[in-house]
Amino acid sequence: MGRSMRSPRPHRTWAAVALLGWVASVLAACAGVERAQPEGQRQELRGVIVLAMGIPSDETIDTELTEALRDRLEASQREFRLIHPGTRVQLQLFAEERLLPEMRLRTAAGTGPDLLFVNNNTAAKLHRAGLTRTVRIASSLLQRLDPAEVRSSKAANGELASLPVLLLPQLACFDRRRLAQPPSDLDGLLRLSGEGLRVGLPLDGFNLAWTFGSLGVSSTVEELFAGQPATPERRAALGRWLAWLKEADQMPDLQFQVSQSQLIQKLAKGELDWTSCRSTNLARLRKDLGTHLGVTPLPGGPGGPPSPLSRQRVLAFGRNSSPSQREVAEAFARFVVNPLTQRNLAMQKEEVLPVLGPLHLPDGRKGTLRLLAMAQAQAQVRAKGLGKVLLMHGDQEGEAVGRIVSRYLYGDLSSEDAIEELVRVIQQGGKGDE
Repeated sequence: MGRSMRSPRPHRTWAAVALLGWVASVLAACAGVERAQPEGQRQELRGVIVLAMGIPSDETIDTELTEALRDRLEASQREFRLIHPGTRVQLQLFAEERLLPEMRLRTAAGTGPDLLFVNNNTAAKLHRAGLTRTVRIASSLLQRLDPAEVRSSKAANGELASLPVLLLPQLACFDRRRLAQPPSDLDGLLRLSGEGLRVGLPLDGFNLAWTFGSLGVSSTVEELFAGQPATPERRAALGRWLAWLKEADQMPDLQFQVSQSQLIQKLAKGELDWTSCRSTNLARLRKDLGTHLGVTPLPGGPGGPPSPLSRQRVLAFGRNSSPSQREVAEAFARFVVNPLTQRNLAMQKEEVLPVLGPLHLPDGRKGTLRLLAMAQAQAQVRAKGLGKVLLMHGDQEGEAVGRIVSRYLYGDLSSEDAIEELVRVIQQGGKGDE
């Protein structure tokens, strides 16, 4: 198998830069919205707030990145302070996998951030640990948002544990020089691989979970995740999934890699022709492939449409804020989900989707095909519903699934042993954090 078990340090942090671009776009759009309000209705805000940004686990925080992000944030602040000159936003960067222990220490010391821009599963962990507070958002504002995203962010008291901001759908990315028409199903993907198409698949459960739907296994995984017993039928379904992975591994031009980021690097270098990707990878791929980059929804299969897992970026609210800092933080959050801000984010960056529901695009808009592909991918997420029940507690369960698959493909686990391990990991993930 053409797989490397060590994940190289990425040479650029495109996802992190894209996330900070979100901050810049938000503040600029907020300026345009606020200027349209009558002078008498403007509320003067004062205070310094800290915005902690979680950097995905496959990105690296270094001095060059930090300086670039701070420069862009300073430029954005100037726009924001034209509206509210008494406010200031300070940025702090954290590796997302280290955010929970870091916030425990800072919150205990009374120095926790006012806002956290993180993945939804990280926000859920922070809230369960008592490190973030709930907020009450006006129903008129919530009605603008996608109802499914709002439901997933609600706490037991009915208030929001976090505010949905952006959707980062999972897609298929390919090199148009090597592939004129992307495959629409798994049979076509394997057939093309047998004919010389260089295909890459990730060895982690989160990014490989789209194949559950294509192979008709998604309902089985949902049921196991919910704690239902591993019946012979459910074990057989997992066995079909493993058998397809084994068949794929036999293709000479199909390779598995430990992480999705490795596959993206290979596609960018021209060493792969097709792989799954996430919308935050598009900026890096556009830079390297230009117009040769193709983007499309992931392929279905005999079991139905795919079951991609969309990342959701949310704003969570810290517990150490003063009354004035809470006011600024909540006002900033409301600005983020303003329709103009959300539309500008999607149209300008072309690598995120708004949480306002369907995106209406003008005919002939450059980049529209990418946005439409993302919208179609997000529709697949809503149709399957796996985002709420599968691997919800972060990437640990996904990595565990990947280790099981890897051991199975290497012959270290039999099919029955691999099924037993998959059942254990999925059911353990359904119990949440102990």
